[in-house]
Amino acid sequence: MAWSDYLVFVDESGDHGLDKIDPQYPVFVLLFCLVEKTAYASTICSELQRFKYEFFGRDTVILHEYDIRKGLFQSSRMPACGIVS
Repeated sequence: MAWSDYLVFVDESGDHGLDKIDPQYPVFVLLFCLVEKTAYASTICSELQRFKYEFFGRDTVILHEYDIRKGLFQSSRMPACGIVS
């Protein structure tokens, strides 16, 4: 069996149920991201780790959409990302 040259990342945000829509967050998003394995290993991992060390002082931080959207990651070292709640 041959291995693929790509990685697929899949994530969702919001509520997929249409019977009760949250007026504070009335969306459902399904995202697929296709990344070449060589780019992931050579660039993406190291840049994400560099970002985490620069702004959080450690690389164990997990970046959740909710925390970013609510501004929980903002600090004097990190510019506002322009996301409004």
